[in-house]
Amino acid sequence: MSITEESFREIREELVQQGSMIAATEKRYMNFLEELTLKTADRIRNDFNKANTLRPFWINYQPRQRGRSPIGNSIPWIEVAEKTVSSHIIRSLTLANLIGLEYLGLPLGGDVRFATEDVFIHFDVKATGSNDNPNEIVASPFQISGDGKSWRGDGFENLAVNVQRRGKDKDPMIFRPALPPFYVLEGRRLLCLTYFLKVNYIRDNAGEQILEYLELVSVPNGLLMFDGPQYHHNTKGLLIAGKDDKTVQDTNRRVRVRFEQLAGIGDWPRAMKIKWEDGNWYAQPHLAPPPKPNPD
Repeated sequence: MSITEESFREIREELVQQGSMIAATEKRYMNFLEELTLKTADRIRNDFNKANTLRPFWINYQPRQRGRSPIGNSIPWIEVAEKTVSSHIIRSLTLANLIGLEYLGLPLGGDVRFATEDVFIHFDVKATGSNDNPNEIVASPFQISGDGKSWRGDGFENLAVNVQRRGKDKDPMIFRPALPPFYVLEGRRLLCLTYFLKVNYIRDNAGEQILEYLELVSVPNGLLMFDGPQYHHNTKGLLIAGKDDKTVQDTNRRVRVRFEQLAGIGDWPRAMKIKWEDGNWYAQPHLAPPPKPNPD
């Protein structure tokens, strides 16, 4: 076993007191991933859009519509987004000369999982078409870091949290994040960081689904989200219930992470739009909504 309960609890208590360090590390890797995405955005767009050119080779076997009550006016493009973007991100990571870069095996987590000398990053790709909300992501428990407050058997366990549902007078949803706040491997303490790249695409006049823009998002580590500053508790509407119906078990229920609320956390942008304009890619912060005026 790589760690004992006693050692895990000691490291956790140390990290709870180092919230500023955790946020600074998240910011450093956010900047790195933003630069990485900007450099490879051209390749991502070109290969993403080639799915339209290859249409005769898949149109009679297109993926089924997912979600509740699909409208049927678009083709599911999640496979295009996940496979194209993930492949380019892995290629760019390998060429980036990161110290200690490893693609470690885990039975759960993000689409791309990699470690460096000081972090273990889960990087997920989300596709958003014209029928979806571009200002949020839907995340499973296996894509969100928890508080690591408990221990059961041979491993850590996160405490469950209440997440508000849409509409008034509804009981909160129970959400059970599954990723740890940190890992320990061969004597290295690795912070667990989670990032998402949202691939926003549109349907053009020719009926082709093409990439419009990307958005890179940093979701806070569980010790910031559910302990310490408790962003979830203190940022109304940051996490709300996902798209699951009542048949889904508590352990698998998803949440929505909303970008406007995320953008208002801390002193650096946790959501960055990556856009193409006048022959260049550039990054633009996702702005938080203006504060509501105080009633007279």
